[in-house]
Amino acid sequence: MRPLVSVVIEGYNEEATALAALPDTMGALGEQDFPLEQVELVLLGSRQQTEHWKTLIPAAHHFLRIEMIAVNPEDCHYWRLKNIGATFAKGEIVAHVDSDAHPGPQWLASLVKGIQSGAGVSVGPSLYRTKRQTCDSPWMLAAALPSWSLMIARTASCEAPRARCLMGHNVAMRREVSRQHSFPTAKRSYSSVLLFFELVRSGVNIAFEPEQKVAHSMSLRWWLGRRHFRTGWETYIARGTDPDWPRIPALERIPLLEPIVLRMGLVFRDALDWSRFSRVVGVSPTRSVLLFPLALVASFAARAAEMVGMYAALFAPRATEQRARF
Repeated sequence: MRPLVSVVIEGYNEEATALAALPDTMGALGEQDFPLEQVELVLLGSRQQTEHWKTLIPAAHHFLRIEMIAVNPEDCHYWRLKNIGATFAKGEIVAHVDSDAHPGPQWLASLVKGIQSGAGVSVGPSLYRTKRQTCDSPWMLAAALPSWSLMIARTASCEAPRARCLMGHNVAMRREVSRQHSFPTAKRSYSSVLLFFELVRSGVNIAFEPEQKVAHSMSLRWWLGRRHFRTGWETYIARGTDPDWPRIPALERIPLLEPIVLRMGLVFRDALDWSRFSRVVGVSPTRSVLLFPLALVASFAARAAEMVGMYAALFAPRATEQRARF
């Protein structure tokens, strides 16, 4: 029997960041408001990981099937794992989620709705969670603003949300689109942005489904010291590798001031994005107003970490590359 959806889960983040274990993701998928007998799981990781996973997955699961792929060490990188997983997927829809991400209960139903409505790709909002805090807690909502609000394009308040980007931990594609458009395999987080540019140029219809939510695991140390430091560090790298990368020529001529001007400008953008972002993820208007100061604090902290990453890439790119690894 051919599945409707193939969910590809790679084990890179589980091994590289130790933020969460696969059973959390599996548990969330097992609680989906969607018939699991139409779903196959494709799990990819090192041989050690796959052997460990076999002891964790109950024999009485409700998925159509679960396929585990042990890959060679040289292929155990985030984007390569996703591309390899897509080649094994047999479903009409190929959905990607990370091994340290927690899909919301409507995740599968929403991405299927997006694809079956005529889109070639379906994306949704991303949030954060920790062992102690849910994705709806004030700090998690505020922390998500500078990380994930770029997903949502600016539209009038009466318009349906539209995608401005995609994230590798929360995206679904028609099988044929997935075959034609793979993730760039550069070992950098901006590969998902480059794929988005490619899809737009190719005329692929990209749906944004508000209930296609994923809560990514986080810690404050990772959020500041890896996630946003890396974003700033990669600004210079991405700018030099893709002609479509957004750039401001006037700022490029003042490299010592560019990090300050650009990142503080993003704080201003985050302030403008907060109302739209909070509305899309289901925050009430009153709560959105109350949380706005906290959201600004989170934005300033994240953009300051990015500023440090930009200066690190400017003055010591080789010495700081390991901290910026993805």
